[in-house]
Amino acid sequence: TLGIQVTNKVKYLGIYITPRCGTLKEDNYFKLKQQIATDLIKWENLQLSLIGRISTIKMNVLPKILYLFQTIPIRVGKKFFDDLNKLDSRFIWQGRKARIKLKLLQDARIRGGFALPNWETYYQATSL
Repeated sequence: TLGIQVTNKVKYLGIYITPRCGTLKEDNYFKLKQQIATDLIKWENLQLSLIGRISTIKMNVLPKILYLFQTIPIRVGKKFFDDLNKLDSRFIWQGRKARIKLKLLQDARIRGGFALPNWETYYQATSL
C-alpha cells in the first residue's frame, strides 16, 4: 500500500459525494434534517416572538436547504417536506398546539400570511 486511505464518501463544498447515487439522499438530505432539528431544539428556549421565530427559520434554515436543493437535484419524497414542516411547527409553537394553520403561516404577507418558507415550493423552484 502507498499509505492512501480509501473512503466511501468525500465531503466537497459541504456536500457528501458518494460512489452510488442511492446514498446521496441519506448522506446529505437526512443528515441536514438532523442538523436542523438539533439547531432548532437549541434555539427553542430563546425568548422570540412569532415573527422572530419565523425570521430565525428564514435566516438560518432556508439558506442551508436551498444550497442543498440547488447542488443535489435529486427526487425528494413528500415525507421529507412534511418532516421539515413538523420541525418548523414545533419550533414556532414551542412544542404546544399550533394556533395558526401552517398554510396560513406559509402564505405571502400580502395575502395575510407570515411568509414562512414552503419547502416543497422552494424545491420545485430550484428544480426548474
